[in-house]
Amino acid sequence: MKVFRLLVLLAVLVIGLIIGAVNMADMTINLVFTELHTSVGVAMIAALLVGVVVGAGLVLVSVVVPLYAQLRRANKPALATPAVPPVSTFDGR
Repeated sequence: MKVFRLLVLLAVLVIGLIIGAVNMADMTINLVFTELHTSVGVAMIAALLVGVVVGAGLVLVSVVVPLYAQLRRANKPALATPAVPPVSTFDGR
């Protein structure tokens, strides 16, 4: 599994380098109060990264947090009752 992760990481790195090398044209991103001067490749990779982070945050807020709260509510009664150890019928003979 670690080798697979390493190969995926290497593939993503190579794809990012190719995108950055092919799209070397300068561009200016005009914001309200400032301007950002960068290349097209860097802007594309930054936009993809921002999209991944925003998407992961939305999944976390909309799916993971409610499921975790539901799991806590489901486990609360189980933690309130003390566990009774099973009674053994073995008398040592």
